[in-house]
Amino acid sequence: MSIEKMLSISLANLDVDCTIEVPVDMFFELLENTPDLVGRFGFESSMSQWLEMLSMVKAEYKEVGNCDWSKANADEEVFLRRCQIVVALGAHLKDIPLMLSGEGLVDFIEDMGGIEVTEQVLNGSLPIENFA
Repeated sequence: MSIEKMLSISLANLDVDCTIEVPVDMFFELLENTPDLVGRFGFESSMSQWLEMLSMVKAEYKEVGNCDWSKANADEEVFLRRCQIVVALGAHLKDIPLMLSGEGLVDFIEDMGGIEVTEQVLNGSLPIENFA
């Protein structure tokens, strides 16, 4: 049985003091499909739905006992899904930067053919100043 790779997503850019842990594949699939969903529903409708969901997240986050998908009950999973949608829509509709971290992110980038940043910096092909 393989262990699902997890991703940490901070909602700080949305004025929500909360970080969620979700499966990396689930989030990136949502992120990939977001432009099509916005195209299907229209910008104004998507913006309205985003504002409504963001308001719900802001109202609920202090009451949610667990923000880790691997330990979440059904109600917490609904909250975590809503958070992912709010983050993905915010990035697409309002250019709100994603705040992602975790081993799952590193593995995902490497699996997708991304560069091994640490190795590139250590061998001098990427200047360390780029990351300061």
